[in-house]
Amino acid sequence: MILVLAGPVHSGKTTFLRGLLPDLKALRLPVSGYLSLLVMNEGEIVGYDLFDIRRRESISFLRTEGEAGWQRVGPYFLLPCGLEAAAAAILGLKPGEILIVDEVGPMELAGRGVWPALSEALSRSSLDCLLVVRKPLLDDLRNHLGKTPVEVFDIERKDVYPSLIRALSELGAVGSKPNDKSDSEETPSGRGGR
Repeated sequence: MILVLAGPVHSGKTTFLRGLLPDLKALRLPVSGYLSLLVMNEGEIVGYDLFDIRRRESISFLRTEGEAGWQRVGPYFLLPCGLEAAAAAILGLKPGEILIVDEVGPMELAGRGVWPALSEALSRSSLDCLLVVRKPLLDDLRNHLGKTPVEVFDIERKDVYPSLIRALSELGAVGSKPNDKSDSEETPSGRGGR
């Protein structure tokens, strides 16, 4: 099953997920994947770091400065080391884990960025995941997913937290085994998402 958390740019989707991770751990829901954490320098956005949920490590992901030949989206360069880490987080999913991908953006919907790895993961019949997307891109994402069932959660709805926890709990109950344990932990604080 694919769950989608949708909202406008800078509406708090990543911050919401960062706050959700400790609750998922408390519920013993095994999650993996990554969050995209905003990086600021002297009050200016300079990019995003990828926070690997399982490994609890951050790595540079997108930056406003880069090299010729690197993939670009808007003002950002996709760092090769960040792309490699994102693909590893997606494809390293263990059986029974729920994959979180923050976010599926214009680059992915154009078949670039993390899309090749995500597309491979989505081809697995047993995959349960939570994808983050901006509202204006929601229809494009649905088109990319074809006939795959999707349940959308709007970050701007007051009931998004209990609704999403309930849906993730149902996925975990279906996909987990009695001895599964969550390796997720709270993410670093003080940074928002894209």
